[in-house]
Amino acid sequence: MKKIICFILVMVALSLSFSAYAVDTYGGYNIPVDIQINGSFIKCAQKPIMVNSSTYIPLRAFSDAICGEISWDETQMAATLTKDGHSFVFYSDMDFCTIDGEAKSYGSVNYKDLLFVPVRAISEVLGYKVEWDDLYLIVKVTASDVAVPETAIDKTYTYDDITYLGKITHIESGYQDFRVRLGVAATVMNRVKSKEFPNTIKDVIFDTKYSVQFPPAHTEKFDKLPSKETVIAAKCVLNGVNIVGNSLYFVDSAYKKGSWVHNNRPHYATIVDMDFYE
Repeated sequence: MKKIICFILVMVALSLSFSAYAVDTYGGYNIPVDIQINGSFIKCAQKPIMVNSSTYIPLRAFSDAICGEISWDETQMAATLTKDGHSFVFYSDMDFCTIDGEAKSYGSVNYKDLLFVPVRAISEVLGYKVEWDDLYLIVKVTASDVAVPETAIDKTYTYDDITYLGKITHIESGYQDFRVRLGVAATVMNRVKSKEFPNTIKDVIFDTKYSVQFPPAHTEKFDKLPSKETVIAAKCVLNGVNIVGNSLYFVDSAYKKGSWVHNNRPHYATIVDMDFYE
């Protein structure tokens, strides 16, 4: 009888497990989500993820940003966040949590050895305003009584960086294959890192030191918003994706033979109808 009861308990636990989740991807890459609190991007040991279109952030990163306190219960495999008199208990890879002692249908996921939790599960209880920027893939949290510590702010890139890189990638690669967009965005970032070019995305785009580097950027077309897919490509690159090595130039394959780039720079790769050169 005891064995049967133990078996049933194990099966119940497994049925509650959230371990079968799948991180939302696009083009083979995790959809690149950011969390802003009071206008500041939040530093995370691992980037936030989307699971079934809901955004999850490492609990520790969120707690550090709002100045909460965390404890870990090894026996229950659960983390407790306390903030402003509220208690949030998230169980490892389970589809529920307890908030102020009451069970709620907010699950957590283990991803790359970190406990990720849904942003809204905490924000709404604490009275924070949560908005979703669907184009730039940013969860914007407004918490009037929170001063985000400087150590919790991610300064890797800015909102303007996403905007400028998204626009130039869109105008140069349009609605071409996603890999082409990744390649164009990575080429721009390679220039930012190169001593041959300016060291910001905006300055690289509008660079005219030797000639106009990106002519479309100087037209009214540049005022148009990029597509969501292009923003995803730009943010993937901002987060380290690079499929074009050290390429600093690209040219449409149909026009490459008569171009200065084709005749003067080492060819790195051809991606669909775009050639990339170092």
